[in-house]
Amino acid sequence: MKKSIRFYLGLILLAMFMGSAYAAELSWKLGSPVGPQDLGTKELHKFADRVAQASGGRIEIEVIPIETLGFKNVDSLRVLKQNVVDAVFLQSFYVTRDEPLMGVFMPHGILTDMQENLKVIDVQAEIMDEVLKDNWGFTLITNDPTGGGQSRLLVVSKDPISTLDELRKIKFRHYSKAGLRAFATLGVSTQVIPSAELYLALQTGVVDAAAYGAPYVLSRSLNEVACCSSFVGAYTLTPRGIITRAKDWENVPSDLQKILVDVGKEMTAENMAIWAEEKIYNDARKKLEGLGHKILDPFPMEDRKIISQAILDVWAEDTAKIGPGAMKYFDRIVEALRAGG
Repeated sequence: MKKSIRFYLGLILLAMFMGSAYAAELSWKLGSPVGPQDLGTKELHKFADRVAQASGGRIEIEVIPIETLGFKNVDSLRVLKQNVVDAVFLQSFYVTRDEPLMGVFMPHGILTDMQENLKVIDVQAEIMDEVLKDNWGFTLITNDPTGGGQSRLLVVSKDPISTLDELRKIKFRHYSKAGLRAFATLGVSTQVIPSAELYLALQTGVVDAAAYGAPYVLSRSLNEVACCSSFVGAYTLTPRGIITRAKDWENVPSDLQKILVDVGKEMTAENMAIWAEEKIYNDARKKLEGLGHKILDPFPMEDRKIISQAILDVWAEDTAKIGPGAMKYFDRIVEALRAGG
């Protein structure tokens, strides 16, 4: 009996020893600002799996949507500062409440062509990293490994609309404050309608058109109450990335740092290639056209430039309100945007 007890105790101790021998050297809780089923969270799981594989199990990452912990996306900086997680996937536009300087980046619709994003993507990431280091003691490990996201902003309408003059004759819903103000200065009657109410608003004539992305037209079934869509401007690749506390990052062994950084770079490059091909937009467009929804010619370039300038003016006004430091960042971004014509 005693031999049996000693035998089983030995097995337990051996198992404990073997477990500790193969335990991860770095275990992180990585917070996601979006829900468990969101594409962003799913991509973070891929990042965790690829890091585990590349490190031979030396790095273990648990992806945790912060909403499951009782937090909201606007709390992303707080959950990291309060040590609730070890790292977080930060989307800059969510956290302007806690860090106003995260509001200095280009708003959607300011670009006339999606490829213009490539002029400013690096400088915007640099600015985000600088703000995080100076004001929060955080550091950016990698740019967005979850994908570039949407490319084309559309005017989705009940009747064919593909010029600024036509837009001035109808009631137009825009989802952002900058967009509302910019189009209003151009003589467009702008409306504020929550996304959840947009279907009914289009159906009943509360609005005649809305600014939206093709995948969302599908997800909201707007093709049932809108005949057509026309490209009016590009979505901005607003800075996003995985961040952690700078002091904690310094304590991560250099070889493990390299693995985290390299996997992030690989995934960013892969997903940016998908963005460049406009796969998300093209897949949605094909489905919409199959349902009878018409994709019209884009707004004329002249109109897109007028709209772009109006949004830039609003962006400048909003940035100036943040303070002189914000305007320095604004100037850096605009300089990069205008480089090369």
